[in-house]
Amino acid sequence: MQIPKGLEPMTPSTADTLQAERSKAGFSVAEMNEFIVDAEMRQQLAKVEAVLAAEPETFSQRDTYFMGRTEKMEHALKMGRRLIELMKAGRLTSDEISVADMVLDVNGPFGLHRAMFIPTLQQQATAAQQERFLKPALDYRILGCYAQTEIGHGSNVQGLETTCTYVAETDEFEVHTPNIRACKWWIGSLGVTATHAVVMAQLVVAGRAHGPHAVVVPLRSERDHAPLAGVTVGDLGPKFGFNAMDNGFLLLDRVRVPRDNLLQRYITVARGGAVSRPAGVDPKVAYGTMVYVRTQIVRNMSQTLARATTTAVRYAAVRRQFAGKADRRQAGGAESPVLDYAMVQFRLVPLLAQNYAMFATSQAFAAHYAESMGELARGNFAPLKELHATACGLKRWTSDVAIRGIDTCRHACGGHGFSQFSGLNEFYGNQYPNVIWEGDNYVLSQQTARFLLKQVAALRAGAPDAAAGATTGYLRAHLPQGRLPRAAPPCMRLSVEEMARDPQAQLQVLAFRAAAQAAELADRMQGGQTHNRSLVAMQRLCDAHSDYVVATYFQQHVRTLAPRSPLAPVLQQLATLLFLYVLEQNAADLLRLRVGALQPAQIAEIEHALAALIEQVREQAVPLVDALGVSDMRLNSALGRADGRVYESYLEWAMRDPLNSDDAGARIRKLWFDKYYAPVLHAKDNAAQARL
Repeated sequence: MQIPKGLEPMTPSTADTLQAERSKAGFSVAEMNEFIVDAEMRQQLAKVEAVLAAEPETFSQRDTYFMGRTEKMEHALKMGRRLIELMKAGRLTSDEISVADMVLDVNGPFGLHRAMFIPTLQQQATAAQQERFLKPALDYRILGCYAQTEIGHGSNVQGLETTCTYVAETDEFEVHTPNIRACKWWIGSLGVTATHAVVMAQLVVAGRAHGPHAVVVPLRSERDHAPLAGVTVGDLGPKFGFNAMDNGFLLLDRVRVPRDNLLQRYITVARGGAVSRPAGVDPKVAYGTMVYVRTQIVRNMSQTLARATTTAVRYAAVRRQFAGKADRRQAGGAESPVLDYAMVQFRLVPLLAQNYAMFATSQAFAAHYAESMGELARGNFAPLKELHATACGLKRWTSDVAIRGIDTCRHACGGHGFSQFSGLNEFYGNQYPNVIWEGDNYVLSQQTARFLLKQVAALRAGAPDAAAGATTGYLRAHLPQGRLPRAAPPCMRLSVEEMARDPQAQLQVLAFRAAAQAAELADRMQGGQTHNRSLVAMQRLCDAHSDYVVATYFQQHVRTLAPRSPLAPVLQQLATLLFLYVLEQNAADLLRLRVGALQPAQIAEIEHALAALIEQVREQAVPLVDALGVSDMRLNSALGRADGRVYESYLEWAMRDPLNSDDAGARIRKLWFDKYYAPVLHAKDNAAQARL
């Protein structure tokens, strides 16, 4: 099936319209890409995409939108196997395989082996255990997963019911699922893939519980992949998204493993049952794997949102609807690009600002994580609590913004956003778990909020080291003795226009907003408000804190530019736009401040200033998404393609539907006609013939 020849050309064409948008660029797109996307990621993407493009017979995603679940899984396994072969041949590294998964938007069955199983062994296994488990895992001689979540327990890790009981007589651990509620559930790479699992279970020694700890449990034969004795394991079935991954369930019926299968870098169970821990070890170190994964989520969400904003902005720039309705009229009475309409701008342009802020944040937080892990390796566990709280808050902020952003971009594409060929629907389903896994976002916010409240309490107690961290110093600055000052700080006495002109004032306003919320919530809880009644306020506090942290990281990154850099003006516009958007979306926080509250008229000024700035940034929207560097291979979208040939591509993709083919499609259509359509269409003739 082909597009008929002789059709009149579209005027103006979508390709020409997109090129005209690019001609508005007030900066070098290549230089912006180098500035906003970290060098390591740029290098990895370039290398990985070249490798994938060289083997289209394996890595082409052209037909994935037509596949069923088992086809998707087999396609993912085929690609995963080839990626492992490329790694063993020295053409890709393990980190680059993870980048390939992102490029292909395939979360395949080997994914959790790399993302969770190996990092857990690296961080929690002893040297001897790494020789037994990590070495074969790195060589893919065993395949692993991380089995923490249970069908009855997700966020409440302390409530896990799977047990790991020491049996002194045989010097073994017995790992057991006591009831259905303790069945391991949602475990990635478990359904049909894993030969081993790191199982989080309640450690019990001599009748005493020691809390959840990690133990390596063999699940399947490495010879024929059959489940081992006492192991009931399987796949969960189809899901909202993520269907190339074999999320699975696991029940263990008193499975025995050697004592040394308990990961013992931070806890030791000796022969006979003596339990000991290294001196000065923070118990939270056992959750180091989850902090690592959250760090990766923060990094990945910038790339995730970039795919959506690139598609939606490009499409909105070339999609034309209605003549003379937008403020700017088109030459020759042409219809206006939908990106010229204020409601589309309001949905997409702030997402661009958030996207750029995410890229800056991912780089800054990666450095924070690396520094903290270095301290941890030297035996200093002091930074762990702030790192954990920051990871929780940023994981929530970035994944919330990215996942809601994908959905916003789908909506902004109108009816065509409903098509799989937009590249946003299956993508949305595949990315949605980020708001749930590795800590449900609403639960994570409590951990960040509790950490901040402890800092306020320490300030009130006069602790000299309270709120001394990189992300909490604003509490000390704005809360003398842990309480709100009687007079408004200078930043809250500025006009909206003055705030919009002063980047440092913007950070101080966001800092004061978060500090005021922390002090107010601390007062309420100190006055008897229960933890449960405080949960909504904790969400708001976490978000206010993260708004400040993200804006700080963004401003820090912009300040690294050379003086008078041509990139600076639009980046500062984005940073200011982000600031105004936060204020506009959270106006109630500013009106209800006990000290320094804004007036209703100022909220109106914020709305006006935001609308004006959105209109300005709209002119640079296409160059800005181009600078994010998302290739057509990653977009896999008819609507967002770089050459702007939207409608031609859209129709060509539809024609590739197997139902439209001249061979198998024709046979299916003939079968359906004979079996279903003909009896309906010819019902009268059939009835008459039956009477004869």
